Amino acid sequence: MEKTYLKKSETLSFATSAFGRSMIYTLMSTFALIFYTDMGIKPTHAGAIIFVARIFDALNDPIMGMIVDKTHTKNGKMRPYLKWAPIPIAITTILLFFTPNIESYALRVAYAAVTYILWGVCFTIQDIPFWGLSSAVTPNEKERTTFVSTARIGSTIGGILPTVLVPVLTKSAGLRTGYFLCGCIFGIVGAGISLLAYFGTKERVETKSEDITVKELFGSIVKNKLLLLVIFASLLGSTMVMAQTASAYIGQYLIKDPGIIPQGILLTVLTVAIGAGMLPAMVLLPILRKHFSLKQIYIGSAVMGAIVTTILWFIGYSNIYIFLIALVFYGIPLGIFNVITYALVADAVDYNEYKTGKRTEGVCFAAQTLISKANAGISTFIVSFMLEKIAFKAPVEEVVNGEAVTHYFEQSAGTMQGLFAMVTIVPCVGFVLCILPMLFNTYTGKKKEKVLAELNERRAKAEEETAKVTEE
Repeated sequence: MEKTYLKKSETLSFATSAFGRSMIYTLMSTFALIFYTDMGIKPTHAGAIIFVARIFDALNDPIMGMIVDKTHTKNGKMRPYLKWAPIPIAITTILLFFTPNIESYALRVAYAAVTYILWGVCFTIQDIPFWGLSSAVTPNEKERTTFVSTARIGSTIGGILPTVLVPVLTKSAGLRTGYFLCGCIFGIVGAGISLLAYFGTKERVETKSEDITVKELFGSIVKNKLLLLVIFASLLGSTMVMAQTASAYIGQYLIKDPGIIPQGILLTVLTVAIGAGMLPAMVLLPILRKHFSLKQIYIGSAVMGAIVTTILWFIGYSNIYIFLIALVFYGIPLGIFNVITYALVADAVDYNEYKTGKRTEGVCFAAQTLISKANAGISTFIVSFMLEKIAFKAPVEEVVNGEAVTHYFEQSAGTMQGLFAMVTIVPCVGFVLCILPMLFNTYTGKKKEKVLAELNERRAKAEEETAKVTEE
């Protein structure tokens, strides 16, 4: 029987921390673009800010990965960053959703760009070691899969809360005040909860103490075939997440007849529908792992996503209930991808250790967060570009008798069709493209079993040698 290492409390702490982090990340990823356009910034300018900032932030990930891999403390090399990063994350989240009273359009754009970049840098300081921790808490692959799957479930649930509160506060308190209050609430509470990743876990898979050169660190990416395949597959599939990126616009403008669903909670219902597909999919992944390889699950999920989005395009969005059912099925492959990429990157860490004798979790998981941010930047830029091309009309807020009043404009039929394409045809293309690199993944089956067996032998010998030295 394979040895186990994790305590249930560790898995729960990590998942709860992911819950808190997700509140902040969802607030930013779902509402940053619509916040900027609501505040009068042109869609293409807002999209450019997010795209450039995400690429800049993504390029910082390997740097943070190098810092993490060179860190050696009594608390490990991941956890120290999880203790202090929540403070700047909370501050920059508040600043991100604060709208300064500046008349100059150029200065408003500059403020948005600076605060978005600062937020990204601060989040990176936590993001790299947070997900890198998943490969350091246990050498047991099955435990790792459950550990990450549970965290992604917590993350998905945490992502629902902003979709509930943001529409309520922006309606009741006005756009400017509502967004700012959300920044304060989720920035402070989410950052506080994320501290559980530090206080509730332990690092067990140790690396050699010698320094790793910059050349070796980048070689971990360039020479790691599996990692490169995961990166290319994820980048080609960037548009898969456009339904989430554009969800705020879909809930506000696309669905005109929500049936018995109150318009004020429509965005929440749409998010919950996708989550209703994602959650069981993430729970199901450890079970699927017993019967299928990660490669098979990845490709199968992509095929399902392509089929569902194609069917949804032909069904249309006039019937809200059919639309919601389709979103549930759309969420299933998204739920799988939310977990499986981390499992694949963890495999890449093992494979790199097998080849080089060194574990570089920081750099490998920096590559994962890099592609996640690049994905978000690409999908957001495409959304902003499409908003401009389909002649989307942003709302206007004015103060009447001391109260903020928001005026929403009627969108044209062409605009509505363009919005619908963002959650159907465009994501379908991403699902299809992401399959291509994964077809070349050979780290599976007997080859993978052989690598893991040899790694376990090496680790056992290393532990024996360490024990002998300690006794002497």
